[in-house]
Amino acid sequence: MDSVQLRTGIIGLGVGKAHAKGYISSPDADLVAVCDMNAERLQQYAEEWKVQERYTDYHTMLKDAKLDMVSVCLPNALHAEVSIAALEAGVNVVCEKPMAVDTREAKAMVAAAKSSGKRLMMSYNYRFRSDARWMRDMVTSGKLGTIYHVQVSWRRETGIPGWGLFGSKAMSGGGALIDLGVHVIDLAVWMMDFPSVQTISAQTRSLFGPVGRKTWGRTPGQKIEGGFDVDDGAVGFMRLGNGASMALNITWAEHGQPQEDAYRVELQGTEGTAILHVRNYKNEDTLRFYTEMAGHPVTVIPSPRFDTPQGHEALIMDLAKSIRNGEVPGTTGEQGLVAVEILEALYESSQKGREVVFGSSSR
Repeated sequence: MDSVQLRTGIIGLGVGKAHAKGYISSPDADLVAVCDMNAERLQQYAEEWKVQERYTDYHTMLKDAKLDMVSVCLPNALHAEVSIAALEAGVNVVCEKPMAVDTREAKAMVAAAKSSGKRLMMSYNYRFRSDARWMRDMVTSGKLGTIYHVQVSWRRETGIPGWGLFGSKAMSGGGALIDLGVHVIDLAVWMMDFPSVQTISAQTRSLFGPVGRKTWGRTPGQKIEGGFDVDDGAVGFMRLGNGASMALNITWAEHGQPQEDAYRVELQGTEGTAILHVRNYKNEDTLRFYTEMAGHPVTVIPSPRFDTPQGHEALIMDLAKSIRNGEVPGTTGEQGLVAVEILEALYESSQKGREVVFGSSSR
């Protein structure tokens, strides 16, 4: 282990706030620089985190701050440009999800990491919850037997983001599917150790956002400035190379339980079914395992401990430790590329109105 802490920074202090907690908690990192175009927000958080090096231009930050590791927490359309610039400047990168708006950009990011010799890591924070890790351990230990079907969903009753650039396809690449779907897709394929995908079928819709309904922070009928040209819901089906199938249902908005905001990953196997169901970001009662014992059905209700760092905090701590110690990181750019390829194929299927063949087995 290098005795000197990593010099780390954050570009974009929106979701970047969540990354800061990890850098501040990590014994392997020193948060020395932050960057944001909003000077007021930059001042506020730099003061709160006691960071002296402050930038409004990421080019200047990459040139002057002498960073070892940086989080890129910007609108999706900027992920590739800024991540590649950081990698070429000799800085290890943690990129927010989704990795990029299309596979062309994602592949360019992976190539930049390889040519620079630096690490490209993804901000898949939901992998770093105790319940998700319990689920993965159940799969890898063989407790579920052969997995034959997977169901994933993230469903919000009223949850269209009413701020930022979420409603812009040019800046976000898509809507609910690329925003929420990427998390549950990643969780499922990560738990199964990234099986190849054979075919994909999907249908997206945009019913509530264009007319200003079910949008956070807005009254019904109050449309988002700048328009809304992305999906607010999607369904899909995939055939996987391991013989399993996967169905998904993603919504920013639907008529359902008021204020519901829940994601779910269900893995059905020959020896048992495991379900992760997180409601409104809570830690309580999130897991079920169904199996048979002595010829009778049994329900197991696990109670994982959440007394250690979780989510973004645990993610950043893990990635900083992996860099400092030369270990394998908990997320990689290659894994981020897999999710982008799947998302792109889902959108392609919806646009074409038919199933598409998926030719990638990237890891």
